Amino acid sequence: MSEWDKLLSQKRFRAASKRSSFDKRNEFENDYSRVVFSSSFRRLQDKAQVFPLENSDFIRTRLTHSQEVSTLGRSIGITVENKLVEDGIAPELSKNHRGEISSILATAGLIHDMGNPPFGHFGETAIQKFFQNWFTKDSIGKEFKLRNPNHAADFENFDGNVQTFRLLRKLQYLKDMNSLNLAFATLASVIKYPRCSIEGNKKDKGLSYKKFGYFQSEAKDFQELKEELQIGNSRHPLAFLLEAADDIAYSIADIEDGCKKGVLTYEIISKTLRNKLKMEIPDEKALFEQFIQHYKETVDENFPNRIELVVQNFRIDAQGHMITAVIEAFVSNLDDIKSGKFDEDLILASKAKNLREAFKELAGILFANKEVIERELVGEKVICGLLSSFVEAVTSPDRYDPKSKNGKVFNLISDNYRYIMKNNPYSLQINDPELIQIEKIDKLSGKKLEMAQNAPSLYDHLLLVTDFVCGMTDSYALELYQKLSGIKL
Repeated sequence: MSEWDKLLSQKRFRAASKRSSFDKRNEFENDYSRVVFSSSFRRLQDKAQVFPLENSDFIRTRLTHSQEVSTLGRSIGITVENKLVEDGIAPELSKNHRGEISSILATAGLIHDMGNPPFGHFGETAIQKFFQNWFTKDSIGKEFKLRNPNHAADFENFDGNVQTFRLLRKLQYLKDMNSLNLAFATLASVIKYPRCSIEGNKKDKGLSYKKFGYFQSEAKDFQELKEELQIGNSRHPLAFLLEAADDIAYSIADIEDGCKKGVLTYEIISKTLRNKLKMEIPDEKALFEQFIQHYKETVDENFPNRIELVVQNFRIDAQGHMITAVIEAFVSNLDDIKSGKFDEDLILASKAKNLREAFKELAGILFANKEVIERELVGEKVICGLLSSFVEAVTSPDRYDPKSKNGKVFNLISDNYRYIMKNNPYSLQINDPELIQIEKIDKLSGKKLEMAQNAPSLYDHLLLVTDFVCGMTDSYALELYQKLSGIKL
């Protein structure tokens, strides 16, 4: 069995149902279809990419962004596979795995943001800050943090990518607790940081330590993935390509959206490109000249909102440059990538580094825009308000009393998520003596030790809250917050 046979494992946590003999899709194309028809994927249509609660159809949402990442991922995967075969680096791909790399990356592009909370990355920050405060100031939170540092860290360092893995494993309930039951290679490709919350979040140790990749509730699942795919403590190689496709997609897309909103102008973009691109490098000089040419020659000077069309034309040039650079960097570093020695951002290690830095600087201008800031602040208020209400409810002794206030709030949580917590609590899946000893004691509900051992733990209840909040769209989160605050009926 070759290395790629393992890396492209089609194994699932539950054996897949037998498919029709007429169905000639590979297993990863099957994954793609499962995702497209899922409710979690549909909800991305009302989750922000940059501008929350945006009414313009032009501005990207998480859904349109994910479709673009999927398209770029598939394109990159096709070229990478052909190059590895043609250059004799991995000829076995042609015989045993034709089309699988591109299928995995296309699916990974669709799912990579599915766990993100409402209001974009600011929603993640709001969740982190809420729990950092709660574990410091709330008496229940302080006790929990002291006794369960690994589990408290899951919430204090909360990340949408980690929630994605949890969603794909547990939360899209179909017929059992295996959610969408995607193939192992598909799941591994979206885990950018193969560390738990205590091991990760160390920005000085390498890219794969920058954040973390799985909650303790999915630690057992992640270990099974590692063993099956034989990736050790490293990223799955395709995770580098997915991250690159994501970076390429939003790098130029954010600039397009910024032009549409009137935040970025021709003068700002041309100045930034001139400052970041090195004119002594032929490819970078050509890119800059292409941008100027689109403005002066390609687009009619009388066209309304001319800069929007200029940037859309330039996107083709920029994406082509970045895709080529990423593929070259991946192939030339493949041995070190598979061994774990290469632990860098693929784009920043490629010849597209300066262009990526230029787009990053332009994105900084966009995120500093007053409209973005105002909506982010609204998002923080909404997220923290919802967390406050639901955390108070799930940590209350009367949370299961439907007549009490906290019981009523508890019952607002999705039936689906409450069913999953009740029937598949993390506290019953593990054999960690320390955790069981601590979490058997449910002081909140007043249950005795011997009764509490069969109930979901406090950790399970906090996961229930973040599961519910992250499953919300921007509009639903705002509306529910307004209702709970008495602002709106």
